[in-house]
Amino acid sequence: MKLKLAPGVLWLIAGLAIEMASAANILFLSPFTSYSHTHVFFYSIKALASRGHTITHWNGLKPREDIANVTHLHSASLQKMNSRHEIGFNGNNPIGLMLTLPDRLSNVCKAVYREPVFHQLITSREHFDLIVIEAFMNECMLPLVQHFQAPFIYLSALPPLPWMLDYTCSPLSFQQFPALCTDFTEEMNLPQRIVNVFLNVMVIYYRNWFILPRVDQVAADAWINSTVPLSSVKEIEKNLSLLITNTHPVINYQYFKSALIVEAGGLHLVPPSPLPQEVETFVNGSSDAGFIVLSFGSILRGASMPEATRKIFVSAFSRLPFRVLWKWEDESGMTDLPPNVKLSTWLPPLQDLLAHPKMRLLMTHGGLYSNQETVWNGVPLIGFPVFGDQVNYVIKAERDGYAIYLNWITLTEDILYNAIQEIVNNPKYKENVQKLSNLMHDQIDLDRPLDRAVHAIEYVIRHRGAPHLRPASCRLSPIQRESIDVTFIYTAVLFAFIYLIVCIVRSAFRKLSHVVKVDTVKKIQ
Repeated sequence: MKLKLAPGVLWLIAGLAIEMASAANILFLSPFTSYSHTHVFFYSIKALASRGHTITHWNGLKPREDIANVTHLHSASLQKMNSRHEIGFNGNNPIGLMLTLPDRLSNVCKAVYREPVFHQLITSREHFDLIVIEAFMNECMLPLVQHFQAPFIYLSALPPLPWMLDYTCSPLSFQQFPALCTDFTEEMNLPQRIVNVFLNVMVIYYRNWFILPRVDQVAADAWINSTVPLSSVKEIEKNLSLLITNTHPVINYQYFKSALIVEAGGLHLVPPSPLPQEVETFVNGSSDAGFIVLSFGSILRGASMPEATRKIFVSAFSRLPFRVLWKWEDESGMTDLPPNVKLSTWLPPLQDLLAHPKMRLLMTHGGLYSNQETVWNGVPLIGFPVFGDQVNYVIKAERDGYAIYLNWITLTEDILYNAIQEIVNNPKYKENVQKLSNLMHDQIDLDRPLDRAVHAIEYVIRHRGAPHLRPASCRLSPIQRESIDVTFIYTAVLFAFIYLIVCIVRSAFRKLSHVVKVDTVKKIQ
C-alpha cells in the first residue's frame, strides 16, 4: 500500500527540510559593550534564534532574557567593567581620549583574555558557520575568527567610523561626512573641509599605526601556546564579510559605501508596550498639556549633574504647565522638587514613553538611539550633547528642524525655559519630525531594518562568507583607493609644466632684453 501525500503537504515538508538544513551555528561576541550597544545584538539574536539558528553569545553584560536556541556566556568581571562606562557632564577631551585609546584597548583585551569564557572558547572544538563581532573596541576578538576558521561580520551600534569606511573599502567621502566631535555639517566650507579630511585620515592611520599593534602585542601573549602562527588583527580584518551599521538615511548623514556595508538603522524599534500603572497615572494627570521626559541614557547619570545645573532644570520645570518625568538615579530625591515633576531611578523603555499620545518633548544627551526613537514616534527633542558623536546627531537633528541644540556651558534657566516653550508651541518642530517619521516608516526597499540585518547575516552564511562582495579596491591602500598618489603625480607634472613655461618665458625676456640693450648701445655709439 502506497502512502499518498497532497502536494501542499509535500511542499511543507520540503520547506521544513530546507529550513532545517539552513539552520546555522553562530557565535556572537561583544565582551566589551554598553547597555545601549546591546540593543542591536539583542534583537538580531532574538530574530535569528526564532528562525532556527543556534546562537552562542559572549556578552559583557547580563542577558536581558532567556531565549530559545541561545546559549549565553557571561563574565561577572566584564559586567563590572561594562557597567562603568559613565561620563561626566563636562564630557571628555576627544584628543586626550584618542591618545589614551591604545592603553584603554590594551587593558580591555587583557581583561577579556583573562576570562574563563575566552579559554573555554579557544579549547572548544565546536564549529561555527559565522562569527558576529561588535564593531567598536572589540578588535581583540579577531584572533577567534582565525581560530575557528569562520567568516565574520561586524555589527555596529554606530554609524561607520572613519576606519570602518577604510576596512570596508568604501570611498572616504570626508568632504561631506563630518568628523566625530565636531560641529560640522555635510555642507562645509573650504577651511572646514581641510580640517575634516585631516581629522578623519589621522584617525584611520592612528588606529593602524598605534592602536592595532597594541592589540597584536596582547593577543600574542594570550595565544603564546598556539601551534598556529597568529596573524595580525589588521590582516584578519581584511577578511571581513560584512559590516551592518545602525544608520538610516533619514536620520544620519549620507555617505558613499561599498557592498560590504548594510544599513539597518532602527532595527531595535518595536511596537510599544503599555506604561506601568504608576507612570500612566502620572502622565494622564497632565490633562491636555501633556508631559515631557528628561533622560540622559545609560552612560550619563542625571544624578551626577552639577548642583548649579540641577537648579536650572528645577527652576525652569517649575514654570511649565507640563508634567515632567525625570530619570534621576539618586534614590534620596530632591527637597526642592516642583509638584509637576516626578523623579525615577528607572523609566520604562523610551519607545513606550514616546509612543504615548500625551508625549510632547524628549530632553536628552542626543545619542543615536534617542534620535531614531524620537523620529520613529514623531516627537521633537532638545539635545544637550556631552561627548563624541552626540554633537553630530543633535546638530543634524537641529538642521532637519525637529530639535534644538543647547550648550551646557551657556545654559541658563531662561534659555532652557524658552527652548521648551519654542519646541512645544511652535508647530514646525512637530510637523518636521512627523515628515521624517513618515519617511522612516516607508522603507525604500520594503524590508524592516531588522529583516534586512537578518537577511544579510543569512546571506553571508549561505555563500560561505560572500567573498564576491569584497571589491578589488580592498587590495589598495586608502591613498591608492582615493587616487591621492595619482593626484599628486598630476599636480607635480602640472607644477613642472608651469615651471618649464616660466623658465622659457624668463629666458625669452632675458634674450629680448639683451637684444634691446645691444641695439640701444649701438644707437648711442
